[in-house]
Amino acid sequence: MTQPLLEVSNVTLGIGRAGPTIVKDASLSIAPGEIVGIVGESGSGKTMLGRAILGLSPAPVGLVSGDIRFKGRSLGALDDAGLRAMRGSGVTMVFQEPMTSLNPSMRIGQQLEEGLALHGGIGRRERKARILDMLGRVGIADGERALAAYPHEFSGGMRQRIMIASAMLMRPALLVADEPTTALDAVTQRDVMDLLVGLTREHGTAVILISHDLPMVARYSDRILVMQTGEIVEEGRTAELLVAPKHGYTP
Repeated sequence: MTQPLLEVSNVTLGIGRAGPTIVKDASLSIAPGEIVGIVGESGSGKTMLGRAILGLSPAPVGLVSGDIRFKGRSLGALDDAGLRAMRGSGVTMVFQEPMTSLNPSMRIGQQLEEGLALHGGIGRRERKARILDMLGRVGIADGERALAAYPHEFSGGMRQRIMIASAMLMRPALLVADEPTTALDAVTQRDVMDLLVGLTREHGTAVILISHDLPMVARYSDRILVMQTGEIVEEGRTAELLVAPKHGYTP
């Protein structure tokens, strides 16, 4: 059998070792190219679990017990430099609100080039060509103009497209998408999700799709995990879970 791309084994996250538990004994695995949805209401722990996969748990939240392994290597064995190297071409994340991730004082071109310069190992001319190609593929027609613009000059939907472009420029093996369409209207949500899933399918990128929106997650996911108050209470193939949920919280 193919080795899982990501293995989360009995992970408990908490505020210190004696503080409140945020996520309790969570386990999941994801295969290369697979799309796995994690659903649950606000406060269920789904975002904290997603951030922990990248080693981005906000202080003072930390790993109390368990292990997270990416491509067979434990995140606990990586120092800060190792974690930075893993992010980008290994694992990357699209956050809920792009204005919290995009630097408002930097032009879009600078921000998109930054990751490629750090992780891509390619020259400046090739970086620009790759960026312009990706902007076109996410539906931004005038790429040259976009490179010179600032984040506030774009609508919410366009900013989210830019965030997807930024993530996919690194050609990651795993993308964690945390509520990527919450702030968008229904039509734009569908367009952005179709774009995101299409690009990841094309590149063979696995996806963890985090959302409170079960119908949206079901539309795109191969499997779904349901979280409630920090615990995974149900998981299964999408079609089976929708037709015959086993836990009372799921419907």
